[in-house]
Amino acid sequence: MKLVQNKKTFTIGFIMLISFVLCYMGMMSPNFGNGRNGLEYADDMFNSLSKGSAYFIEEAQKVADGQLGKNITLAIKASSADEAVKWGKLYTGAGATVTVKDSSISIEGDYGKILGAVVADSDFMYHNDSKSLERKYGYEGREATYNWYNSLKKIDAAFKSKAQFQEEFDLVKVQQKALEPAYNYYGVEIKKVSENKLSLIFLLSFYLVYTVWYGFGLYYLFDGLGIVVAKTKKAA
Repeated sequence: MKLVQNKKTFTIGFIMLISFVLCYMGMMSPNFGNGRNGLEYADDMFNSLSKGSAYFIEEAQKVADGQLGKNITLAIKASSADEAVKWGKLYTGAGATVTVKDSSISIEGDYGKILGAVVADSDFMYHNDSKSLERKYGYEGREATYNWYNSLKKIDAAFKSKAQFQEEFDLVKVQQKALEPAYNYYGVEIKKVSENKLSLIFLLSFYLVYTVWYGFGLYYLFDGLGIVVAKTKKAA
């Protein structure tokens, strides 16, 4: 019994799979800039395009402005005395009166200004400018952003316990629209979809063609070998 049942489809499938493997090897080579392979290049491109579509600083600033003039007084607890000091620098920089005792922090100040400081620092980090935060607080900008996030979680819990739901709602909006994108996308180059349409279309089209390419290669190869899926005949 011959192994190859249909030379034509077997040859087509074999050529498609060999070319698929060669293309894959080319994609995995570090020739796409900065030592990246094709997958890393595509991943960086999609991250950059995603970042370019995640700029909501203006919306977050409007939320902060809506709380201007509203004074808050609360106490939160850090995980250590050193962390409490670093948290205190954030809120002092936002114009609040801060008292640090061991790992406990008392904060009194304009809530709108505090949220505004969060938005301003998030804008720096969104544009990959950690140096501005380092000069402002005396330690690394990414750590300062993380400290904003952790301390705001404590404030969020304090608002819930006091049934200050509007304040809590606005805090979450500023976190989601400003702080989280700034932290998560730090270091990623900003690219807009409108300015990279051809690159986006090429990457998506290539992904689709490459997937179909592999599938049809297998289909023709198995067809050439006589391996096919047939419907089961119904019993009479």
